[in-house]
Amino acid sequence: MSTAREGYVKNQGGQRPSAGLVTMLLLVLLYGGIVMAEEPKQNWSNATTVAAVCAAYPDKVSGLMAALDLARPGLETVKAAVEDDDMPAACDALIAYYRDGDTCQWLRIPPVVPGEDRDSEGDALLNDTFPFLGITGTEIRKPNGAINWFSYGDSNDVEWQCCLNRHSYFNTLLRAWQDTGNSIYAEGFDRFIRDWVIHMPVPPKYDHGGPWRAIDTGERMGNSWPAVFYGFQQAEAFTPGGRILMLSSFPEHADYLYKYHQRHHNKAAIELNGLAAVALCFPEFQDSATWLAHAQEQMQEEMSFQIYPDGVQKELTSSYHWVVLKRFQEFAQRLQNAGQAVPPEFAQGLERMYNYLAYAMRPNGTGPLNNDSDIADYRTRVTDAAETYDRPDWVYIATNGAQGEQPEGLPSHIFPWAGQLIVRSGWGQDAHWAFFDAGPWGLSHQHSDKLHLSVHAGGRDLLVDSGRYTYKGGPWREYFQLSAGHNVILVDGIGQNGFDRVSSAPMQGTYSLQPGLDFAVATYKDGFGDQRWKPDGTEYIPGTHTRAVVYLQGRCWVVFDRLETDQPRTISPLWHFHPDCTLSAEGRSVVTTDAEKGNLRIVPVADLDWNVKIVTGQEKPHIQGWYSGAYNKKQASSCAVYSAQIPGAADFAWIILPAPGVVPEATGKLLPAPEGALRVQITAPGADRMEIAVRLSGEGPVELSDGLTLKGRCAVLRPGQPPLVACGRIVDADGQVRAEDPSQ
Repeated sequence: MSTAREGYVKNQGGQRPSAGLVTMLLLVLLYGGIVMAEEPKQNWSNATTVAAVCAAYPDKVSGLMAALDLARPGLETVKAAVEDDDMPAACDALIAYYRDGDTCQWLRIPPVVPGEDRDSEGDALLNDTFPFLGITGTEIRKPNGAINWFSYGDSNDVEWQCCLNRHSYFNTLLRAWQDTGNSIYAEGFDRFIRDWVIHMPVPPKYDHGGPWRAIDTGERMGNSWPAVFYGFQQAEAFTPGGRILMLSSFPEHADYLYKYHQRHHNKAAIELNGLAAVALCFPEFQDSATWLAHAQEQMQEEMSFQIYPDGVQKELTSSYHWVVLKRFQEFAQRLQNAGQAVPPEFAQGLERMYNYLAYAMRPNGTGPLNNDSDIADYRTRVTDAAETYDRPDWVYIATNGAQGEQPEGLPSHIFPWAGQLIVRSGWGQDAHWAFFDAGPWGLSHQHSDKLHLSVHAGGRDLLVDSGRYTYKGGPWREYFQLSAGHNVILVDGIGQNGFDRVSSAPMQGTYSLQPGLDFAVATYKDGFGDQRWKPDGTEYIPGTHTRAVVYLQGRCWVVFDRLETDQPRTISPLWHFHPDCTLSAEGRSVVTTDAEKGNLRIVPVADLDWNVKIVTGQEKPHIQGWYSGAYNKKQASSCAVYSAQIPGAADFAWIILPAPGVVPEATGKLLPAPEGALRVQITAPGADRMEIAVRLSGEGPVELSDGLTLKGRCAVLRPGQPPLVACGRIVDADGQVRAEDPSQ
């Protein structure tokens, strides 16, 4: 690549010359911000032969030949034909080079035995019926027989258009051909690829809302096109015209990604992975070395920027953590396949990311449903990675202790940069698990849910995050994204405002993991007003919410809350339950009552006149009581909506007691405590008259029973047992230390 190209600064919207970008023959119109082209005058469906493509689309052919490094060994025949200006002969020679050669061996497949069997998924695609994001829909072709690649589908969702143009279903057609030997699936792929390349020319500038969005461009290259190009090499139904058209588009894609890829976002990993895929799978292009060098440099930068030292991707969304990890892993694997080394620091970053995946999993293998996530089972992914990185502890976690080696130390884990506490009672299928979000908002895909708590016990989800459901704007998106869909507190019916996106330092002095006790405390301080949707500030309420989570290992959770506002307000703590839970109210307590299953009781402890209402599947006057484990899927679920009047500040607590079958009763009462601290006495199975004190704000000692004093953040007094303390110490009346935090 020329010096001028190397000096180009990406993402500035400028143009740089490229042999891979061809002169556009078609008139380009800008319509609604989407780059669209006139229909070709030719009958595109006839472009199956080299002669037809050379005659109808000469600039695509000349652009392809100009992009190749014709001095490369193996391309001598192609070069000679180009020098003779015999483009059909050059195309024939290039087709033979890829069909009969040994390049990109890792993507080539064994010979396919011809057959006539059918594949239901492949058949659906041949009928233009696509399964995207939980919805199946059929596209109606245009009068000229082409797909409408700008379609939003019956759901009128831009995500449909994205999936339509990412072409992951090409892999389905390849698999169908491999499994059945039936050439109709190769024919279907060939028709799709010719349709797309002919009707979707590369736009003259960045396409913000159409098939050439950089993320979709990266997905085509990273997740589909190279694999199916090489996979179909021995399929006679992959026509010469289809092969040349597809080849002509690879350098266009690479140049586009080189120019327009994003930085410091999950999209950057997808786009750079696509750029590297073209460079590594097609070294025949003269710019491949430059593309690869750029992708390598930028991928390392993305790893350094996007991933916290504790291994968590900074969007703090488990699904997008996997999105980025998968693309980083694919990039590393392609380097290895091509005989190139993976930089050690990049491999170390991958291991840290997999470590998060393993240690954050529920006992059933699914990751946290936080921010814009879906429920996904990560066990196979973790066990596969465990072999690569020699991590038998990951295998132990993923198999509930059936295989591998038990992790060292305690089951619970803190990710201090991400601000995520993962609570566990053990590694078995029925173990307690909880997720406490004490960290920043995240770079992208955020929800207004700081201090949210999810709980899994007895083999099932009990307290849950409501999920994401949709990216389409409107009341449903707002419910799932805003505070109302999370286990946090509303003030006068209003949820959290935005807060810090990233951590500048790890959590310190605010958590403790030790035998018998897990503790973490955090504060949300940015007021209430959902300001992203109400920028005028008319409904903004100043205030802070501090929450501490105390887990008495193997027994129960006790949650401590302090809410401070500017004047008397109505507060509404929310507790969302999984749709499989049958929830009922017993006085001010709520409890799930499903026979022979893991259940949960919540008992409020406060000097407040709580009102509690169970809301399930409500749409009016506002949405409440819904759950989504996957995009486009939602279910009615029960939410315990508490409400009370506070004078401007209030302290209160919650006993969260899990048990198999019938959950026994538990009681709690407040004990005297100084300002900013909360003391409770609780009675629960295995925890008779247990006293817990937490310093939620401010400093200073907290007087306990029996002449003891807490000088720290949390104390637990148990009859007949030594006291426990988090983030400090407990002293007696003589000043002697009776307990210290062993984790500090």
